[in-house]
Amino acid sequence: MSALLGLLDRNGDPLEAGILERMHERLAHRGPDGGDCWQARRVGLGHQLLATTPQARDEQPYRDGDLVITADARLDNRAKLLAALSGSMSSLSPAAPDSHLLLAAYRKWGTACVEHLIGAFAFAIWDERESRLFCARDHVGVKPFYYHQTDATFAFATELKALLPLSSVPGTIDERRIGDFLTGRLEDETISYYEHVQRLPPAHAMVVTPTDCEYWQYWSLDPSKTLSCPSDAAYERRFRETFEEAVRCRLRTAGEIGSELSGGLDSSSVTVVARDILPDDEPLHTFSTVFDEADSSDEREYIEAVTDQSGIVPHFVRPDGIGVLENEAEMLTYFDRPPHNTLYFSVWELSRRTDEVGVDIALNGVLGDCTSNYGLGLLPQLFRTARWRHLRRELQAMGEHFGTPASHLFVRHVLFSLVPDSVRRTYRTHRGKPILEAQANPALNPVFVDRIGLRERYQSLAGSHSLRVATTDRLRQYRSLTSERHAANLEAIDLRYGAFGVEPRYPFADKRLLELSLAMPPSQQFRDGWTRAIVRRSLSDLLPQSIQERPWKTMMDEAFWNALTNEREALTNLLENPGSLARYLDMDELQAASDRFETSPSSRDARTLWRARSLAAWLEAWPHQKQPTALEQS
Repeated sequence: MSALLGLLDRNGDPLEAGILERMHERLAHRGPDGGDCWQARRVGLGHQLLATTPQARDEQPYRDGDLVITADARLDNRAKLLAALSGSMSSLSPAAPDSHLLLAAYRKWGTACVEHLIGAFAFAIWDERESRLFCARDHVGVKPFYYHQTDATFAFATELKALLPLSSVPGTIDERRIGDFLTGRLEDETISYYEHVQRLPPAHAMVVTPTDCEYWQYWSLDPSKTLSCPSDAAYERRFRETFEEAVRCRLRTAGEIGSELSGGLDSSSVTVVARDILPDDEPLHTFSTVFDEADSSDEREYIEAVTDQSGIVPHFVRPDGIGVLENEAEMLTYFDRPPHNTLYFSVWELSRRTDEVGVDIALNGVLGDCTSNYGLGLLPQLFRTARWRHLRRELQAMGEHFGTPASHLFVRHVLFSLVPDSVRRTYRTHRGKPILEAQANPALNPVFVDRIGLRERYQSLAGSHSLRVATTDRLRQYRSLTSERHAANLEAIDLRYGAFGVEPRYPFADKRLLELSLAMPPSQQFRDGWTRAIVRRSLSDLLPQSIQERPWKTMMDEAFWNALTNEREALTNLLENPGSLARYLDMDELQAASDRFETSPSSRDARTLWRARSLAAWLEAWPHQKQPTALEQS
């Protein structure tokens, strides 16, 4: 979880004195193991090193002849790359850092090198001979990449804040992103919270020259590919082998390894497989949030079913009694956007504890829901194709597992999913209920909504990957896997762990696992009334029975609502002194949401208040920040 940055003067003029160093300094917290800059007349690259792999004594920016690279990368197919690149770089050895492999791959394959990579990466290569900058981001967006482009300048960085010192970045807010944040629609992968700062989407690469910028997608999932195995056991073996390899690749480190463990199927699967792979004498630390004052949000029973295994060292965070933006000043020193995770108060402390224990790598179950696939799209698919007996059998089995009548499941997961969104909106409008952005956030300022065309934008983003209109389960899973909001979630996790010098790694985000899972028949994903059946079956010897038989993950509403209640004073101050927040929210409607939450809490009002609180804190701390941050001043 290192950091990269760079600057190119496209007119060929010398770089502004000291600008590269100022950008570099804004990322100093990500370089506990060193940092450096390289600069020629019109181009400069910078790097901050967090050493997390055995090969990570990696002095970057690294130059070899006419090529210079800065990278934040972990390559998972090193052996294959080393074999293919043998002889293409005289200095390349089995112990070479991943950045050296990337440079050798570029020298051999040019911009097509990204098609040969597996892992998590963001990198930029200055090619002096071609007078061009080549940049790329990994398949799912684990590693962030922000950039700024004008006719005269191209700049990039791991974190948005490193681009703010540039004179061509005005620091003005992109109100479209504010609208996305306030309505929970974070699917736009290209814009940031500032005008003139963009994000390179996952699985994309770009070439920048003094006169041109070419931008393309180098990989995408193919929903037409299918996998056919001779038996259920064969499918289970394929999934198990691929998942184990995904976990094994993410254990490559010379430091301590930890795992975020919530007690759900995703994090539990990652944890038990990691424990099974690691040597017996190497501990696996787990980090979990438990709640003494929110029984319905506490997953201790399931967490302890995993941590009772030998070789696991559990650590617990108890965030009872704190507010949703506890340690606000500290968090927003690093967090250059409004946090959107309603449980940020707990995961921030989880990251802190991970660092305090001395763990370098934190495994995480992110993307598990869509990679292992609930498979619920099979039910309406069976209905559409008139396979009534199969549908009835699955609904009855599901009802037994979940303690829910089969008739209720039929209405919810079959009939309800067949109703088009347009019909739902017409029905709600006829009953006088809000729709689209007004349904998502009842406190939006109508002037703001009209100013940015938020209704049209919301409808476009919400409909681009609607699961309800998917005609098959495979298409439903494809849309879930390719949801653009994954990038926003991964970028947020990157920021919070980046503040503490820990690198998160995500086995369920492995490119090979994504492709395998999507190619599997839906009947392997949903079987005998069990969602995500392939995970439950293939890991049955490792997962505790209580985890295998969990129908759903615990809802965290009570813990969130308690933390929001602890913010009563801050919310009162916000309502009385809204400042620039009033540009985006109607304060009377926000007061009404607060009153409703006090008397009868609901998820919608809770989210509305949380977003107001988060946005207001960020508006005060970050926009127009052209001066040194509190982090730099310290």
